[in-house]
This record gives sequence, C-alpha cells and structure tokens, in this order.
Amino acid sequence: MSLDNGWFPGHLRELSQAECLEQLDAHRVGRVAYCDADGPVVVPVNYVRDGESVLIRLAPESALARSLDSTPASFQVDEFDDFTQSGWSVLLRGTASYVDPDDHPATRHLRPWAEGERTRHVRIVATRITGRRLLEA
Repeated sequence: MSLDNGWFPGHLRELSQAECLEQLDAHRVGRVAYCDADGPVVVPVNYVRDGESVLIRLAPESALARSLDSTPASFQVDEFDDFTQSGWSVLLRGTASYVDPDDHPATRHLRPWAEGERTRHVRIVATRITGRRLLEA
C-alpha cells in the first residue's frame, strides 16, 4: 500500500505570533529569499532571532551579502514529516540591511555551520510574521 492510499487530508491552522516566535527560537537554520538580477533566489542560512527580526552572518563577497542591503527579503523556517503528512512553516517578510554586530548583542550566539569568514552581519526586520501548522487528519 502506498502512503497516498492510507491517509486523509490534514487540517491547516494559523499559528499565533507567539507560536511563530517560538518556532524561530527553536531552530538554527532557515532560508532567506530575495531577488537578484536573474529573479528569485532562496538560500539556507544559520540565524538567530532578535525580537521581531533575524540576524545572519555572511561572507562579504557572497552574492547573498551583496544583494541584502536595504532590500526586501523573506525568511522562512519549517519542518515537515512525510510519513504523517504534517508539519509547520513560519514566514518573516521584511527588509534586509547591514548592521554593526556591536549594536545587536544576539549576534554573539550566531554560529554559522559553513566554513569561511562570515563578517557581514545582516538583519531582516519583519514587517509581517505569519505561520501555519498542518495537522494530521
């Protein structure tokens, strides 16, 4: 029997603002979405939440770092279970800009997993945070 034969559609539930922030706190890897000259781009990054914003550290010469100064950007974190066909997703939409790490103490807790020098600090300040949970049927 395939998975599709044994399951019923799940139920979507909107997450509260507090639940969205809890999910952002509980994880360390998310995805930054932005547009460059060729169109939309999505890149996984390590992050730390700072109020209603996220902080990331990037290699200064990276395409991502060059594209995230005073520009619209989104940040997403999620988790899904293929077997139970359930999961959740949080989306933070806002503006990205370079910041001085001395002005944001939360950057002390930011530890990028990728090798290399990550000296460009970027903050995505939320204009809107939304989330949804897909519950098992």
